[in-house]
Amino acid sequence: MSGPANAEEAAASIARLTVAEFLTRVEAADPRFEMLEGDVAAQEAAVTVAGLWGNPSLAYDREEIAAGGRSFPENTIRLQLPLELSGRRGLRVEGAKLGAGAARQTALRAKQGILLDALDVYLRAAAARVKLTTLLEEHDSLDRLVVAVKARAAAGEASGYDLDRLALEADTLDDLVADCERELLAWRRALGLLSGAPESRFDANDELNLPAVPGPVSKAALLAARPDYEAAGLRVAQAEMEIAAAGRGWVPGVSLSGGAKSAVFGADPRWGYVAGAALSLPFLDHDQADRERARARLRIARAERRLIEHQVMAQASTSSESLARVVSQAQQFEANQVSRLDRLVKRAETSYQEGERPIFELLDAYRTARATRLRVIELRLQARQAELEVWRARGVGPGGHP
Repeated sequence: MSGPANAEEAAASIARLTVAEFLTRVEAADPRFEMLEGDVAAQEAAVTVAGLWGNPSLAYDREEIAAGGRSFPENTIRLQLPLELSGRRGLRVEGAKLGAGAARQTALRAKQGILLDALDVYLRAAAARVKLTTLLEEHDSLDRLVVAVKARAAAGEASGYDLDRLALEADTLDDLVADCERELLAWRRALGLLSGAPESRFDANDELNLPAVPGPVSKAALLAARPDYEAAGLRVAQAEMEIAAAGRGWVPGVSLSGGAKSAVFGADPRWGYVAGAALSLPFLDHDQADRERARARLRIARAERRLIEHQVMAQASTSSESLARVVSQAQQFEANQVSRLDRLVKRAETSYQEGERPIFELLDAYRTARATRLRVIELRLQARQAELEVWRARGVGPGGHP
């Protein structure tokens, strides 16, 4: 029965992370956060692009006419400046700003999801650690019982059957401890990977206390807190702005030009100027393709916003109800079951020592206590996971914060 003792020594060398420390490490290590920031930066760059004026152009022309054995060259240099008179540039800038805002809200929602998923791993690791601690405590109790029964057997007060039955129970418990150690090792590795230190192993420093059940929230408050709903609304406004900009595709574009010109008359060059204006004729392309694409995006964004409206109350009420039920179940189970365990085990030990009950009844009390304590851990983990779903449905991150 030396295996669990070695497990305790190994566990003592594993660093423990608090929730805050773990989530800080996840934010710094997970490349998805940088990818999300890159998406936001790309959308913000689109605002700059939409606000740029067209570049002016500089042109040089040379014409030469030959007559009577002589040439008469003309040189022209001019600057051409396109002008935006339809107001489409301003509309596109506003639309790009709305798109950047939608990207920021989408990134926020995605970040919340990453942290909540990481926190779920953290809670599972904490449950595995607490479970192993519980089994090792029972292992100590069973070890003490082995010593006591050996002493009784030496004194002729216990049979060889009792020792054999106790050895079988100890082997069974060793097997459970080995399973739990293997599970805990996997979660420790998962914490190291998520923390940006895949070569390290960490324990979750959480005792799985039962969470509080939050009060009800109105639909308006839920929608206001959901980043994905805010992003859908911004995309609706962006598409509407793009439709308005495309609707001005009928307005002609104007270009102004001006410059200098030289020509040779006789033997002397003469200088003058050139000036002109150009007007585009939007008969064939008047942004009808952009308008159709914007209408399609508008349809999608409106449908997405309606979908979130339909789902938000169901998600919030379902998750809140699940949390309330599992917390109530855990509280009742602990109040009704855990308080009896010490008395049950103590009575069984006393009865066995006094010869009133056989060894298998004592071991049955041990197994009942073990199953009850493990069930407590399971219910507490379920409660904490239900709390994560409440946060997810309400559009907040770990701790109920945006």
